[in-house]
Amino acid sequence: EKGNGNQSASYPENINYYTLLANDFSSIKMLEMGATDSGEPLHLVIFNPEKQFNLAEIQKNKAVLLINNSIHAGEPDGIDATMQLFRDLALGKIKIPKNTIVSTIPVYNIGGALNRNSTTRANQDGPEIYGFRGNSRNYDLNRDFIKSDTRNTKSFAELFHKLNPDVFIDNHVSNGADYQYKLTYIMTQQNQLGTVLGTYLDTEMMPSIILDLQKKNIETTPYVNAFSETPDNGFMQFFDSPRYSTGYTSLFNTIGFVVETHMLKKYTDRVKATYEYMRSTIDFMDANYTQIKQMRLQNEKQYAPKNSYSIKWEIDTVKVSKFSFLGFEAGHKKSEVTTGNRLFYDRSKPFKKDIPYLKEYKSVKEIT
Repeated sequence: EKGNGNQSASYPENINYYTLLANDFSSIKMLEMGATDSGEPLHLVIFNPEKQFNLAEIQKNKAVLLINNSIHAGEPDGIDATMQLFRDLALGKIKIPKNTIVSTIPVYNIGGALNRNSTTRANQDGPEIYGFRGNSRNYDLNRDFIKSDTRNTKSFAELFHKLNPDVFIDNHVSNGADYQYKLTYIMTQQNQLGTVLGTYLDTEMMPSIILDLQKKNIETTPYVNAFSETPDNGFMQFFDSPRYSTGYTSLFNTIGFVVETHMLKKYTDRVKATYEYMRSTIDFMDANYTQIKQMRLQNEKQYAPKNSYSIKWEIDTVKVSKFSFLGFEAGHKKSEVTTGNRLFYDRSKPFKKDIPYLKEYKSVKEIT
């Protein structure tokens, strides 16, 4: 914030910042929560005005939000947005939740964050320097949740189960198609999450968060997972299997979101959108914490022994919905680099049109 708006905190700056916050405010605590492949410890930072930081106790009377940043360290929007969020909570600059504890892994992919560069995210509009996608052993940590080949993942699992968060946010930056949105999202696939919690997420929680963002003049769309070369032909809900963070957390009745800001938008705008998504989620959790916790318990009853359990899902092509998509007209033109033609989006030709969207999955294999 002190610079030109196009810088992101380095890993040492980030940890020093939270150390300062924890020293200055008794509502914030920073804990070391296991090893990572980089040799640096994984940290957990908790904001709780009641100054209760016992992981076995904080889940009892309040909802718990866990925010994960920099699983892909070249996508640092969440790093800076969460630093701002914790500062503003500590200072009382924003509404302090009464029924929600906010926690964060400030930097998950520490090895990638230490490997700073300015060339591995082609066309990303800032920041000037950022981390690398792979971790210190070049693992993609967002493919490792079931395999657990890395120390990062093993430490995450231990942290996650000690904390038992009700809601999980994983902050990312998206590439690919061009469109008008600064922010896209992936929510835990509702069919896989279970009928009780999945329906609640799909019909109540997600629409409320979207509406709150619209009040802040932030339009959003599901993650653009296009059928074809351009998104105006429609797309389907992303399949977040348990190799991914939100697919993993959904196995334990935790509602998950992946925030995907759009890499072709300015860094300051992306950080702001990430910040506001987290705030909208906190506000919803705080107003509905009792219901969320009850829904989790009800949802868990579906998975008792001797019940049928789905282990394979496919998109249901029969159930097609529509929504208004804010995009840009696309075409092809001669490449300045090769002899062929390339796809381009014309930002002087924005459009709003109804496109098909497939959001329902069906079970195709079950076990008892």
